Parts: sequence; structure tokens; C-alpha cells
Amino acid sequence: MVKEEALNITSSSLSERDPFAGSHVPKEYQGTPTDRQDMHTLGRKQVLRRRFKFLTMLGFASTVMVAWEFVLVVSPFGLADGGKPAVFWGLLLSPVVLTPVYASLAEMASMRPTAAGQYAWVSELAPPKFQKGLSYAVGWLISLGWQTFLCGVSFQVASLVLGLAVLGNADYNMQPWHTTLLTIGIAGSCSLFNVSFADRLPLVETVMLVLHVLGVFAICIPLWILAPKSSASETIVNFTSNGGWQDLGLASTIGIVPMIGILIVSI
Repeated sequence: MVKEEALNITSSSLSERDPFAGSHVPKEYQGTPTDRQDMHTLGRKQVLRRRFKFLTMLGFASTVMVAWEFVLVVSPFGLADGGKPAVFWGLLLSPVVLTPVYASLAEMASMRPTAAGQYAWVSELAPPKFQKGLSYAVGWLISLGWQTFLCGVSFQVASLVLGLAVLGNADYNMQPWHTTLLTIGIAGSCSLFNVSFADRLPLVETVMLVLHVLGVFAICIPLWILAPKSSASETIVNFTSNGGWQDLGLASTIGIVPMIGILIVSI
């Protein structure tokens, strides 16, 4: 009996020192020494496999934020309300406005380095009597947010695909239900891939990172060379309102908002 208690105490102390003690996760999926230290700090034993490395995580972040790619989607809204200055100043002001937000998120992530994210931070920082309720609500809001995010991205991709179809075939008559069916197909394909081929995701994210970086040059260089040039005043000063708003200031403010959305998509 005493021997069994001693063994239990020994195994417990080893588990406290090493979060991978007793874990069935292979060594190649146990992460970095920093991951090991974070798990020890949190007092958690690793159960899931860490398939993503630095480059694959960078690729994942790039595909989620779709920073420059999203400009192609939202810039028409800025050009309609505010014109070129709304797009120009929106892209310049967005990083300044959102820097405090990212700084606070980075501070919380350093204090609580867990993949749980926002609902874990709420549970830690909220008043004790509100921790469970607020954490539960935030967790559900995050889940709903990711679901709507997937639907929104699928819709945007479907719209771009059909837009290319119209551009390539002038006789094509695009119908609203075409976009709906293509959105369902894209969302279903992404879900199926994530469920059935999860071990291939790191490779896909690395490929997408390469396309993300090279795509900047593939898009910007032809536009820089072939696009018609505008004067500095037309690009920076001359705000316009072509979206139906009577007040130019209100129209310009509305046109800047989509530019901010480019950077907050990852939050």
C-alpha cells in the first residue's frame, strides 16, 4: 500500500514537471521547448498533436487574414463611398487605430498562452461571480463567429469565381442561385477537407503562404504598370459620394470602414 502511494506521488510529481509524462503524443508532434514550458505553466497535459510549425502557422494566419486579397473584395465599397481617398486613408489609418487592440491581445496572450483564446481570457480576467457565464457566452459567440466567417468567405470566393466567369464569357447570365449553390459547394468542400485530410493541412497552408506572398507581386506589378495614373489630389484629397449618400463626410466615413475590416478579420 505504501509502495503504491509512493509510486502515485512520484508519477504525479513527474507529471507536474513534465506535461508530456504519460502522454501518448509522439515526440514529433509535441511542439517546441516553448510549447513544453507553456503547457507546464498552465498545468495541462498535451492530448492533441501539434501538426503546425512556424511556417504553417504563418500560412494559416495569412489565409485567415487575407489582407491584400480582401482589398480586391472590399475596395469597391470604398470607391463608391468616399472614392479613392477613402481607400487611401483607410489603409493608412487602419493599422494606427488597431495597434492598441493588437497590443492588448498580445499582452493577454503572453499572460495566458492557450489556444482557447478569448473565452479563456474572459474566464481569467472577469469578476469571479461572472466568470462562468461570460466565458460560456463568449465561447458560443466565437463558435458562431467562425461559422459565419466560413460562410462569408465561401460567399466571397463564389462571387469572385462567378465574376471571372462573367469576365471570360459575356453571354453568361449569372443568377443569384448560382452564387448560393457555389457557396454551399465551397463551404462543404472545405469542411470535408478539414475533417478527412487534417494531416495534409500543414502542407496546404505552406503552399498558400507561398501563393500569398508571390500573389502580391503578381497583382501589384501589372496594376502599377498598366493601370491609368491618377493625380495626387484625386487620390488623396478629392472625396466623392457615388453611393447615394447626401452628406460627403458620412459617405467618406462609411467608405473607410471596409478598409478597417481588412485588418480586423483575424480578431
